[in-house]
Amino acid sequence: MTTLSLDSVAKSFNNRHVLRDVTLAATSGDVFGIVGPNGSGKSTLIRMAAGMLRPDAGTVTLTVSDARIPIEQHHLHVGVVAPYLRIYEEFTPFEHLHLQAKLRGAASSAQEIRSTLESVNLASRQNDPIRLLSSGWRQRVLVALALHHKPAVLLLDEPTLTLDDDGRELVRHHVVDHYRRGGVVLLATNDERERQWCTTERSLRD
Repeated sequence: MTTLSLDSVAKSFNNRHVLRDVTLAATSGDVFGIVGPNGSGKSTLIRMAAGMLRPDAGTVTLTVSDARIPIEQHHLHVGVVAPYLRIYEEFTPFEHLHLQAKLRGAASSAQEIRSTLESVNLASRQNDPIRLLSSGWRQRVLVALALHHKPAVLLLDEPTLTLDDDGRELVRHHVVDHYRRGGVVLLATNDERERQWCTTERSLRD
């Protein structure tokens, strides 16, 4: 069982409140949609769930197989797709996945890397420098990076923003596969097509 919960979290930037007293909980099999207008704190919430940001108040708790994960280890158990993530454009997709695996302390075989790239239809571009790829192909690289270590939680922030219909369907397939296998998905979106994937939804401006 996997559970991700945020309890009364708050966050401010330059004395401007972005999130105030937000509480939610998602568990195995949930696709939890986070909606709201621009500036409502959707991306901030995703970054806190990933351990990239600490809340000013409240707590973020991730439990995997009944074990509570320290916040500094959240990155080992979550996969993130978001427009603000840095991608190393000098690498190829294959090299980037290889590097990420090493940084996580879990080296991957060449076949495992190829399998992940095939799952996002990137096999034909696996040896091309990322700087030469279109925005849609780069988004597929981000999806591959999020999926490769088989995380318990997927944190998706507008994951299909630059994708065509085939790419959008590919992401939907991975979301469905993830929650059917008992994973948790937290999806920040205002895209009506993505909202249809959600089993639960929370507006940050209720």
